[in-house]
Amino acid sequence: MANIRIIEDKEVFWATATEYTLEIDGETVVCKIEENSNDTKFFEYTEGTGWEESDIDNGIMAVIYAAWSDGDFAGNRIG
Repeated sequence: MANIRIIEDKEVFWATATEYTLEIDGETVVCKIEENSNDTKFFEYTEGTGWEESDIDNGIMAVIYAAWSDGDFAGNRIG
């Protein structure tokens, strides 16, 4: 077997996607947040059309974005 020695290792890219089913003011919303080392994208799931990238400046996704930005999703602080 070859003698391999790691001289250096470093993370150069990371990515994660988390899907949430949320209840907001009695409305159920299914959303997905995709994060990577370059950016973050928000998606909403709708029956019939599936996943679509969301406008985080308006509507229910603006509420979700604000909560996420405030750190409310970290450690599931939303109750």
